[in-house]
Amino acid sequence: MLSKEKLAQAIGKKLKTARENVDMSQEDLAYRAGFYRTYIGHIEVGRYMPSAYTLYKIAKALNISSDELLPF
Repeated sequence: MLSKEKLAQAIGKKLKTARENVDMSQEDLAYRAGFYRTYIGHIEVGRYMPSAYTLYKIAKALNISSDELLPF
């Protein structure tokens, strides 16, 4: 079982990869999803654990499925 910290880091890594795959900046993603750029950055480095609704909004902004942001 992953610890909360390791899970947050794994989600952040998947988010960064997904964002880079569509050639989108943190600022663009934040704008499209309705968040601050710094919040996206904090998620990407695993500092914050996003809620299910946050993952949903981010996935929609990236045009991907929410489950693509989960490490399992």
